[in-house]
Amino acid sequence: MSQNNEPASFNRPATGKQGAGKQGPGEQAGNDEAAPNEQVTVVIPTRNRPDMVMRAVRSALDQTYRDLDVIVVIDGPDPATASHLATLADPRLTVMELETNHGAAEARNIGVRAARGDWIAFLDDDDHWMPEKVELQMAARPADVRFPIISCRCQVVTARGTFAWPRRLSTPADAIGDYLFVRRGLFKGETFAPTTTLLTPKALLLRNPVPKSRFDDWEWLITCGRIDGVALIHIPDVMAVHYTEENNRVTLSTCHNINHALEWAEEMRNHLSPRAYASLLLQATGGEQAARTAGTRWRILNSALRDGQPTPMALATFTMHSLMPVGLRRRLRQALFSASDAA
Repeated sequence: MSQNNEPASFNRPATGKQGAGKQGPGEQAGNDEAAPNEQVTVVIPTRNRPDMVMRAVRSALDQTYRDLDVIVVIDGPDPATASHLATLADPRLTVMELETNHGAAEARNIGVRAARGDWIAFLDDDDHWMPEKVELQMAARPADVRFPIISCRCQVVTARGTFAWPRRLSTPADAIGDYLFVRRGLFKGETFAPTTTLLTPKALLLRNPVPKSRFDDWEWLITCGRIDGVALIHIPDVMAVHYTEENNRVTLSTCHNINHALEWAEEMRNHLSPRAYASLLLQATGGEQAARTAGTRWRILNSALRDGQPTPMALATFTMHSLMPVGLRRRLRQALFSASDAA
C-alpha cells in the first residue's frame, strides 16, 4: 500500500460496457469525453463485519441487471473481511482496503471516485437486496429529470417485527426536504429513503459528495434537493431489506445527544422550506426520548415557530409526543396500521 491512504485492491472488475448506451441525464458527450454508459457500480463501505458484508455483496452480484460491478471499500485495516471477500471469485468485484479509517461517508466517496459505471447504487454492509432491484430502478429513470435519485420500498426489520416502508412514495413533483419531513400522518414510516435503497448518477455524487456529518444520509439528500434537476423518485416495489437493529450508525432516531441533533437541524434550516424545517424539529427530532425534558421541548417548539412554518399535523404530532408515553404510542400505532406498515 502507498503511504497516502490510497487503497489497495484485488479481484479487479471486468470492464463494463461502454459507448452506445442511453445518454446520461443532463450529460453531453464531446470529442474528448467518453459517451455515458449504462453500467451500474454498487458501492458498499464496510468494517469489521465480514459475515454481513458477504450477504450484501452476494445480493449485489445476484442482480438481474447484468451491466454491473461491485466495489467494497474496507474502511481501515480489517484482515478478516478482506479474507472473506477474497473467496468470491467474481471478476465484477473490486475490494479496496484503506490504510486508515475514514468513516462511512468518505468510504462511499472513495468508492464513487473509483467507479467504472456512470450510475451508482449504494448498499450498506448489513442490508441486502432483492434480485430485481437495480433492473427495476434503471427502468424507472424519467427521461426529463437530469439527476434522478431512485429509491424503492423496503422491508424494515426491527426488534418489533418487519414492516414495509415508506407508505407514501416520492415523485418528481415533491421537493425532497418536504417529502422527507412534512408528514401527513402522526407516525413514522410514511416517508423513507435510506441510503441502502438509492441509485443515482455518478455525476451528481461527484458534484455533491456524501458529507462528513453526524447525519450524512439525511444531509446528502437535503443538499441534493437544492440542486437544479434533482428529484427523489420511489419505485413501488419492495426491493431491499434494511436492518435497523444490526448497525450502529447514529441517526435522528438513535441520537441520544439531543443537542447534536438540534444543532444539525439548525444548520440545515437554509436548505429546507419553512414547513420542512418546522417538521424536522417537531416530528422527527421532537419524537425522540432524549427530547422529552421541558427545556428541550420548549427549545424545539420555539425554534419551529420562530424560524419555520409548522403544519397542523406537525404541531399535533409534537403534542402527542409530549403527552403520550412511548409504549402507549406504539400500541396506538399498531392498532391504526397493519403489521406490515407500522413500527
